[in-house]
Amino acid sequence: MSAFLDETGTLITVSSSNPLPVQNTNAAPTNRSGSITTGGAAQVAMAALSTRKGYFFQNISSEIMWGSWVGTAAPNTAGSFPISPNGIIRNTTPCETTALSIYSATTGKVFTAWEM
Repeated sequence: MSAFLDETGTLITVSSSNPLPVQNTNAAPTNRSGSITTGGAAQVAMAALSTRKGYFFQNISSEIMWGSWVGTAAPNTAGSFPISPNGIIRNTTPCETTALSIYSATTGKVFTAWEM
């Protein structure tokens, strides 16, 4: 016999008549691709989403972009990370559910992004 504690701390016995609950983590991607609207100013590429199961972001421009999950992205600043040209950041469950802030010095630089 197996057992586990649920999210409330209740002991749940697992058996063939009471199987372990399984959550389906598959999800269809939502396109969040775009471009930098104002060079030299951070913008939100993906808004905060508490149900996010995964994401993909690729800088498809010719210059470094900066990203941050913990605040406003800015070059060479604590909490921000560089995303090189053709660089990719991605993650699956568990993943960040906060907003992705991105920064690029030049208006019109493009990125491909999806979230699930």
